[in-house]
Amino acid sequence: MRASVVIPCRNAERTVGDAVRSAFEQTEPPLEVLVVDDASTDSSADAARSAGARVIENGRRRNAGGARNAGMDAAKGDVFAFLDADAVAPRDWIERARRSFESDPGIAAVGARIANGRPGRWGELDWFLNHSEWIRDARPGPRRNIPTMGIVYRRDAVGDTRFPETNSGEDTAFALAVAARGGKLWYEPGIVLTHRHERLDALAFRDKQAACGRTIYRTRVALDRPGRVLVKWPALLFLFPHLWVTLTRMARAGYAGKAVTLFPWLVAGEVHRIRGFFEARKASSHEGALREKTA
Repeated sequence: MRASVVIPCRNAERTVGDAVRSAFEQTEPPLEVLVVDDASTDSSADAARSAGARVIENGRRRNAGGARNAGMDAAKGDVFAFLDADAVAPRDWIERARRSFESDPGIAAVGARIANGRPGRWGELDWFLNHSEWIRDARPGPRRNIPTMGIVYRRDAVGDTRFPETNSGEDTAFALAVAARGGKLWYEPGIVLTHRHERLDALAFRDKQAACGRTIYRTRVALDRPGRVLVKWPALLFLFPHLWVTLTRMARAGYAGKAVTLFPWLVAGEVHRIRGFFEARKASSHEGALREKTA
């Protein structure tokens, strides 16, 4: 299996080198490691080159989706191994993905369990609120959606499918489009990806959760995802449905104690998500009104 590792990158000079090195240190080395620098304003491209990656520089910002598209268009492998610039892949990532593909030709993509690489309150909150579905060592199996933080797609399963050029739900839209072609999205918890984001203060935490809320609104409007009822009945958000789902997942994964100690901040995170949801809803209504005026 010839794997092209594609790493979208924007202003990640402190983490992208580790991502690249983890890709090269595989038990089954990739054919190539491509870092797509999405108009960064720091030294991300230099850091990626120093770690050994081939760097593709976008002349304009195309967001995470567009950066992945640029990487796919340049890739030579028969699988696309997507890795985020703030993530570190385990040494057996590509090997385990190959085994899954060989075990079932109907598998289109193999996704990973996510581990927290940032100890402390803000790292844990980000991990639990944003990735609670992927923290548990559950049984391998098909899923309706898997994050693109660290996932391997077969080129022939992807075909001409490409990501929406946004930072908002682009991985979900891509996963659903690939699955609609007939392939399975496979969760392999034996692959443990380490997330080393840099949202490590209260302001970054607040902004990230608000952005998640905006993404929830946009994806539920555009895609067939659980929770679409919230678009029609947004007042249901004040019952905090995502919070209770998160707490349940934490308990099942063995983090009941953390659920108790982090509870006030988990609630605060949900409040910011709700704010982001209503911001996106308001913006959508405004855009609709403008279209009506210009029609």
